[in-house]
Amino acid sequence: MKQFRYLVLLAILVCIVWSGQDIAGPIAAKAAFADGPSPYFIASDALFLYVWVPLVAVSASVLILAPGLLLALGIAQPEDRFEHVLLKGFTLSLFGVSTLAAIVQAISGIQMAGTAFILLTALLCLPGIGLILGKPAPELFRGRRWDVAGMVMLPLLALLLLTPKFYWESLNDDGAHSLLSATLFITRGLPFWPPDSGPLTSYPNPKMMTEVFLQSSFIRVFGSSEAALRFAYLPGVSVLFGVTLAFIRAPDNRTTVWSVCGLGGGLLLFSFAMAFNPSYNPYFADIAMPMTREPLILLGVLGYILFFRDKKFGWMAGVSTLALCTAPNGILLIGFFLMAHLLLGRFQPIKQVILGGLIALAVLMLTSLAMAVLEKTGLTGVSGEFSTGAILRRLRYVTIFDTHRFLFWLLPCGIFPGLTLLAWRWQDTLSRTLTLMTVAYVLFFYVQAYRILPHHFAPVILLPLIVFWRLRPVQAAPAPAFALALAGLACGAWLSWPETLRPFTVTRDLGQRIAIEIEADPFFDLDEIRVTPTLIRNAFPPVWSDAELQDQYVAGSVSVYIYARGPVPAGVTPNYFVRMESEPLAAGETVLGDALDGRVLVTNHLPAYEADFRNANAPVSIAPAYQVPLETIFGRGAQSGSRQVWDIAKLLGLR
Repeated sequence: MKQFRYLVLLAILVCIVWSGQDIAGPIAAKAAFADGPSPYFIASDALFLYVWVPLVAVSASVLILAPGLLLALGIAQPEDRFEHVLLKGFTLSLFGVSTLAAIVQAISGIQMAGTAFILLTALLCLPGIGLILGKPAPELFRGRRWDVAGMVMLPLLALLLLTPKFYWESLNDDGAHSLLSATLFITRGLPFWPPDSGPLTSYPNPKMMTEVFLQSSFIRVFGSSEAALRFAYLPGVSVLFGVTLAFIRAPDNRTTVWSVCGLGGGLLLFSFAMAFNPSYNPYFADIAMPMTREPLILLGVLGYILFFRDKKFGWMAGVSTLALCTAPNGILLIGFFLMAHLLLGRFQPIKQVILGGLIALAVLMLTSLAMAVLEKTGLTGVSGEFSTGAILRRLRYVTIFDTHRFLFWLLPCGIFPGLTLLAWRWQDTLSRTLTLMTVAYVLFFYVQAYRILPHHFAPVILLPLIVFWRLRPVQAAPAPAFALALAGLACGAWLSWPETLRPFTVTRDLGQRIAIEIEADPFFDLDEIRVTPTLIRNAFPPVWSDAELQDQYVAGSVSVYIYARGPVPAGVTPNYFVRMESEPLAAGETVLGDALDGRVLVTNHLPAYEADFRNANAPVSIAPAYQVPLETIFGRGAQSGSRQVWDIAKLLGLR
């Protein structure tokens, strides 16, 4: 029986992942290659780095998603399509696998990591396989050979293209926060920080948490490491590829090689641009965050659109959580979709739009209720970063002259797809809906004067690609359209090319020279996690302008702490020490910054500290087209002169 192939595939996946669960250690041990002459190809370790590790990483991606995908396949109805199973299965696995692992760990007392987690994941696949064996072979995969091939090849190519970024680049503060949050989920059983955890408390929360579920599964398999955290990007972009293909298939429902290669190239450029550019860090972007999060937002929105059009409102609500529980961008895109759909349909069907809107709002209200309950019970604190007041404050100051922001979404999609939004006459109704969504979303972020970075536009980068491949001339002549798309991809890659391709390692070097001499709780020391980054921040304070950046190094306090607490290579001599304030200073030692909770950061070599602090030559990998002045990120208030910023509240007489 063909259905038994799923058991064989599961056995193969389990064997590969079980055999490769220890790859994180050898990868980390080779971190010195990041500063070598050719970090993108290490001939002496080619078999391990470019064959075995990618095979294990992609196999782990499939295994982690397998319980949900198999269950979705087992309960599939005759009218269900390939993309329906992908969306249902991905959603079920993303939330279900990590949650069930936490429950089993809490009940049994067995740490669900490594072999235990792999076996648990395999067991979770059995209900789906049982349902599949009890029904005729599904027809969902008929004609989907190119879809599956693309879904396998895209993550492999993304990983091979960016191996040093995945393997050896230092975490920035966003990535470090993600790593600590995933570890917290594994150790505490909840992905939410206790109220007294300082600035870490704000994330994750019920409105921003989906990537933590996915990342924690990879940490359970491979252990706590940069590479394991970043591997979580692979399943998201793979399933996103498969779902997006559903929007651009030929009229006869076939998937053509041209659309697979064209869309795959677009997503590969998207991965390249996101890996190097969008970050609050002035030097580099981290794949762990926000790049890992973006496919989840897009999956939630595209899934919402698919199930809305098919009038499957239950699954529409479930899949929309991928967007609504990831970032506030999700509700914006869903809202813009509903408005565009209503406008183009001349306010018909109004009932379906109202129902779709009420369902999205209900999901959002449930997340707000969950946040309130968590705060009330003392399980976590609540940040006001994305409260109504905070959003209104961001919308208060507007500008229309930051025209380079158009590059933030035009370049990563290959330029031409963005320009095809203008080809209104060649677009069908769905394409026009996506066009209006894109325009509304881009304008919403374009006019905001402050705190706008390239990743804010990432959720709409894929929509022009869909519009491009749905154009009537493109559908009629896909081969010439593919050639045009390749030209656009080449231009987009050239303009997105970073100032340096080298992975950033300064953070790791600094952190490994900090010795923490205070004994920590081996389980998860929340006091240390709260205090030590603050001590580092006091010694290496943040800067708020490009002028200040020319005079000092901006050390991410949380990411530096990660490397201070982690393993240190032999031969590294510490220059900094975290110890109790009551301990007397030795000769030549100096306290840096203020004490906190009786702890201090000390240096035994002041010239080394001065050199680290004044390191204004840290490499910058962010491409010029994506660079945003710190004054634009962290500024405030109305401005005149070279950059005009208006205060809307003042113009309306509200202030």
